[in-house]
Amino acid sequence: MEPHEFFAALVWGGLFLLLLVGIPIQLVAKFRRMKRRRNARICRICGFRFLRKDPHATCPSCGARNE
Repeated sequence: MEPHEFFAALVWGGLFLLLLVGIPIQLVAKFRRMKRRRNARICRICGFRFLRKDPHATCPSCGARNE
């Protein structure tokens, strides 16, 4: 194997690994962000950020109802 063939194989191997590993990781991270954004709330009274578990969530900091 000559040097230019080795470096070409190295570049193609890197691109293949990017497609095989990098893209699925980015997709999973995007889905996790979307799920967290759906469940995230900010209290209207004190501004505390929390995750809601039910539709009528109360703020864990001040106890205000955030619907």
